[in-house]
Amino acid sequence: MKLRTLSLMAILALNSQVMASDSLAEALTNGKVSGEVRLFTEMASNVDSTLVGPFRNANSSAVALQLNYSTGAYYGFKVNVGFQHGHSFDIENDSGAVSSGANAFATENDGRITQDGSMLYIANLQYNIAQTEFKVGRQGIVTPLIAVSNANPMKDTFEALSVVSKDLSNTEIRFYGIKKWIERYSATDETRKTNFDDPTLSLYVKNTSIPNLTLEGQYLAVRDDIGNPKNAPRATNDSYSTYFVQGDYKLPVDIPLSIGAYYAGTDYDGAVYIGATANDENARGGKGETTLYGVKIGGKVFDTAFKLAYTKVSDDNSFLGALGHTPHFFKYNGGQMFTDNIYAGQSSISAMVIPKLIPGVFTLFAYSRYSQTDKGQVVSGVDMDGASEIQADLRYKITKDLSARLQLAHVELDDSNATGNDDTMNIAKLYLTYKF
Repeated sequence: MKLRTLSLMAILALNSQVMASDSLAEALTNGKVSGEVRLFTEMASNVDSTLVGPFRNANSSAVALQLNYSTGAYYGFKVNVGFQHGHSFDIENDSGAVSSGANAFATENDGRITQDGSMLYIANLQYNIAQTEFKVGRQGIVTPLIAVSNANPMKDTFEALSVVSKDLSNTEIRFYGIKKWIERYSATDETRKTNFDDPTLSLYVKNTSIPNLTLEGQYLAVRDDIGNPKNAPRATNDSYSTYFVQGDYKLPVDIPLSIGAYYAGTDYDGAVYIGATANDENARGGKGETTLYGVKIGGKVFDTAFKLAYTKVSDDNSFLGALGHTPHFFKYNGGQMFTDNIYAGQSSISAMVIPKLIPGVFTLFAYSRYSQTDKGQVVSGVDMDGASEIQADLRYKITKDLSARLQLAHVELDDSNATGNDDTMNIAKLYLTYKF
């Protein structure tokens, strides 16, 4: 009894000491400053097809600086603030942006790269208790169906309430209520801020309770009739919902080997617009549900990882990417960056290998080939039948803080909608990032 009393007194004394030192001033002085310098350069040959979007004929380079500050914890609360500034090097010969018709994206300016301006992209209050984190305010979100993009110098952000909990054993639960999507373009373009009068809601769950099996799924409901008007490559002017479920199983064999499958869908309340042909009533996917699925097998032989995959979209409609950018759960492709596998009636087969060729250098080689039904071409307004992409992805950590990445790709398009016969494109994209 005496020992328990002494132990209790010691714990109370320790707690009181911790509480006494936990002041607001100390929370501020114990804060952490971090940042990143992001230099991106993109160059591509011209092509008659608009299917590759802003990559077409690109010759763009820009740099962005991101500065972030997070306070220390004060009774579980933290404040996070982040600022970013982008500057284009203006290496392109023409800067005009053409968004429709046969000349869409034909200029050398890829506006996703060449963003000039400044914006407060992080400003939120965070609270942690046990293994649950609450955030309210401006923040980055990365989930399969809601995501900011890391593929360009400046980043998007969301004004949202987020709850991320890992309190349940082998389970991660994420809930989001989003009031505003602020694109990186918004530093100079107010129209690239999407306000949701009715908050967009999403629930994501991941579970690993069964040995060797990972299950995950997400549901997203855009309840406002503003829809997703600026999102590429599909857009809609009304509310919609989208979902996906996915499973990955590690096979009990002597070599690392796994199989996986996903199923996804979108239910539109309004018409789906077809990019440059959005004003053509005959070039809309219409309403209703779109479904898609994928299967894969992957593993490792000696020091080389590999993956083979097949995906299929129904003829009914194209899959509306996600809130933010193209869905992150489409890892069943070959790792391609410059073509999409989410159009109506489209199928893809892909192969990817990750060999260890050079010490310290990550190397990835991928190939994807597409087919598309006649109905899918009519519904989607694009022709991806016979298209293919081969890509090399090289990454090297020069120092602990400085890293480089080079993507090289050759794209073949057999686009019946193109105005000419030039249907091949070569592209190079260089990333240099310094974190501090």
